[in-house]
Amino acid sequence: MSDNRRNLTLLTAGVLLAVLTAVCAFDFSSLPYFDGPSKAQAAEVASSDEDATNAADAERLLEDARRRMLAYSSIEARIEYATKSPPAAGDGRYWERGALKRRFELKMRGMENATLLQINDGKMLWTRCTTPRDAMTAEQPNATPPHSPQLHLAELGLLGLLTQVQQDYDVNLAGSGQLAGESVFVLKGVLSQETLTRLSPKRGEEIRSGAFSAWSELPGDIPASIVLALGSEDAVPRRIQFRAIDEGVRLADWPQAESQETLTIDLRELQINRSILAEVFTHP
Repeated sequence: MSDNRRNLTLLTAGVLLAVLTAVCAFDFSSLPYFDGPSKAQAAEVASSDEDATNAADAERLLEDARRRMLAYSSIEARIEYATKSPPAAGDGRYWERGALKRRFELKMRGMENATLLQINDGKMLWTRCTTPRDAMTAEQPNATPPHSPQLHLAELGLLGLLTQVQQDYDVNLAGSGQLAGESVFVLKGVLSQETLTRLSPKRGEEIRSGAFSAWSELPGDIPASIVLALGSEDAVPRRIQFRAIDEGVRLADWPQAESQETLTIDLRELQINRSILAEVFTHP
């Protein structure tokens, strides 16, 4: 495989990876976050002047969701996804059993048709990315670096993703809404001051004052902002969306500041506590 072709294959995989008890009953009015088509590539997450800024409520929802993920024996869902740059869209499936075993399948259409298969058996993360001309296979120990804001679903799982969000983002509860006919709580997050300082230590004073606006200096695979939609009945994420913040927008202006969608993963046709064969988590 040529270096250029290998780089394209790795880029294709990277695009897809840059992906991933009862809920407290809050009385919030429905917000127009998820009106319109259910397809991820067609859905937009609108900003709203009614955004709540109650971080304590968001923390309670995240913690409750983490406890619920631990209690479920398995989760299976159909996936719809879309990226804005490079533009691509596709679908696939996701399985997880317990806290360690995961399988992630995606078929991508856009920059170059490709398929991505990732299997995590709790010890190793196995990845195969296939394009019409090449196939790349890799295997690596299942060890997520601490304090890494890269939200890779097959590596972290839903529980790990929620934990990473808690560690690396300041999250507010934006309200409630409807997504593909399901009731959800909508959470909005931005990289915390601690995370930003770790990523850009020379701008520590700007970060602490809220004047930081050099978003383009951050690593390209780390989302500056996120939107999560958690099912109001089961707390399982129904949408994981990464968003970019325009250069020049001050940290202090969030969450009212405009942001742009870069990657959206929607989970549909959810099945919880279903028996999943061990073979699902064995790579070819």
